Amino acid sequence: MVVVVSIMTVGIILGFILKSKKKLVRLNDKLVTYAIYLLLFMLGISIGSNEQIMNSLSSLGLIALIVTIGGVLGSIVLGFITYRLFFKKR
Repeated sequence: MVVVVSIMTVGIILGFILKSKKKLVRLNDKLVTYAIYLLLFMLGISIGSNEQIMNSLSSLGLIALIVTIGGVLGSIVLGFITYRLFFKKR
């Protein structure tokens, strides 16, 4: 846990120092986006290759599907509201 907090602290300090370098900030945004895509892809591979999870998908049922869709839709709606309130230039 100390390693994770230390790495994040160093990242925050570097971000604060380098925030005036607009080109670097844009590159970092793209790299973070691609890293998230890669992590999601790897998570999909991990789930798809896990026989226990794949075999139990049918028993998870409709409620699990509804909870999943609700979570995704809730994240999208709250993300949109947050963007409109705090980040959209007027």
